[in-house]
Amino acid sequence: MLGLLSARTRNALLTLGTSVTYGPRQIVIRQGEPSHHVVIPLTGALKVVVDTEFGRPVLLALRGPGDILGEMSVFEGRLRSANVQTCTPVQAQLVGKARFNEFLDRHPDVWRAVASSLSTRLHWANSRRAEILSCPAPMRVGRVLADIVQRHGRRTDDGWVLDLALTQAEIASLSGVALSTFEKTTQRLHRLGVLRSEYRRIVVGDLRGLLRFSRVAGQNPYLYGVGGADVAQS
Repeated sequence: MLGLLSARTRNALLTLGTSVTYGPRQIVIRQGEPSHHVVIPLTGALKVVVDTEFGRPVLLALRGPGDILGEMSVFEGRLRSANVQTCTPVQAQLVGKARFNEFLDRHPDVWRAVASSLSTRLHWANSRRAEILSCPAPMRVGRVLADIVQRHGRRTDDGWVLDLALTQAEIASLSGVALSTFEKTTQRLHRLGVLRSEYRRIVVGDLRGLLRFSRVAGQNPYLYGVGGADVAQS
């Protein structure tokens, strides 16, 4: 969201808030609580998790620098609909509900940026729903891994490293598959030499191989947003 704003508007928005630093695995937003502010992360990664009525938490999404969190509850005047927890140390700005709404009324370009951010999330959610109904489970796992490792991983000489301390069950829920299916798929990717699992992290040594496995088309705008030269050449 921040990247869609002019430098002047972006700086003005950030000066409204209070600077906060979180450690890993800290709750930033708690499901069921009143909505008093929005959160704008500047560094680090966070996960959005819902506690379901069946007692099983579900990972819905990962968020990072420049995103905005909690705005839907603020707009609707409802209780928080999900938990937001840090995966890494996070630096963020907290902007109070009243000041945020007032700022939006004075800056139409911020409204457009927020609307664009929500639209992107809706496209992503629609894509996931279509894939859950039509896409083979191993392919869904591959696409989710490709997406999160490019968005939140570190590129090294050994490949792309994802060290957000996500559990296999969380990535499986994000993929819409059972844990056993996720484990079988990663074992297959291990045998293909595409990735390897280490303590609390995943290393994708062959990103092009993962994209081929997932049948990611570079021109499809609904495949989790993966893109760039690696996709185009895969």
